[in-house]
Amino acid sequence: MDDLEVLADDLMARGSEVVEVLEAAGLEVALARGEGDYCQMVPVQGLTFAFGGALTEDVAYAERFQVARDAMVDQGWEVVLEGEYARRGERPHPYVELEREDHQFSLDLTALEGSDALVFGLTRDDDCIRVPGDGVQLPEDLEEVVLVE
Repeated sequence: MDDLEVLADDLMARGSEVVEVLEAAGLEVALARGEGDYCQMVPVQGLTFAFGGALTEDVAYAERFQVARDAMVDQGWEVVLEGEYARRGERPHPYVELEREDHQFSLDLTALEGSDALVFGLTRDDDCIRVPGDGVQLPEDLEEVVLVE
């Protein structure tokens, strides 16, 4: 469980930096939080932790996306995948996946139908921590760690 605590601490610290970068670029972060989860069951159970959030919908999606993308690139994040996609009956929306060191960051349209929210996610390479034994439980204090509400 110590490895899970280290992962959570790392992602919360890096997530806090991401929030600062986005807000310094003039964007308003509506929510940001870390969350523990199960990532593997066979052959050994695994636990992980990820960070994510959403920007307010006060400006058009494309504008928020471009400002957020450029702010992250200016901070040394490298684009690894970029493009556009459209849900049925909607116009295309851009998305991007970036990385820096062993962290991945994504900007994308929310999965909520009818919403124009720009969401972001932050993970780290090899973040599934194998935990031997039966009945492994996610620690309560890592189920959800709120940074911005």
